[in-house]
Amino acid sequence: MRDAPQVLSRAEIDAADRILKALKGLAPEEAERVLAHVQARLDEAEGGDVTFARGIAGPNGALDTCMKTWVDSGTAELFRRRAAMRKQNASACQRDCIYLLVHEKTYTLMVAEKALHDADAMDLREHLTGPFPARKFWGPGQ
Repeated sequence: MRDAPQVLSRAEIDAADRILKALKGLAPEEAERVLAHVQARLDEAEGGDVTFARGIAGPNGALDTCMKTWVDSGTAELFRRRAAMRKQNASACQRDCIYLLVHEKTYTLMVAEKALHDADAMDLREHLTGPFPARKFWGPGQ
C-alpha cells in the first residue's frame, strides 16, 4: 500500500476510519480487492471511457485484467493533468501507456485501426457483391 497523504481533512479522516472499520476482519488480499473494486467504481463515476460502457471487447479480446500500481503524488497529479489534456480519464490514459509499451501502439489507435479495418471490410464485401437489380412492379431492373 502507498503512504497516506500528509494532511487529511476531518471529513477525510472520518471516512478513512469508517473504511478501516468496514475492512476489519478481511484478509489483506480481500481488502485489496475490495479497495480496487471501489476505486474502479469511483473511476467510472469520474467519467469512464465510453468504449467500455457495456464491457465491449478490445482489439485483442476481452479486457478482463485489472492492472494497478503505486506512484508518488506529484507524478500522479502530473499524470492526471496529461490525461486531461488528452481528454481522457486516468484509466484510459494508463491503458494507452500499457498498450504503447507492449504493442508499440496506443489502445486508442488500435481501436481506431480495428474500426477502420471493419469499415473497409464492409466496403469490400459491398463492392464484391455489387447491387442486386430487381424488378419493381414488373418494370426493368434498377
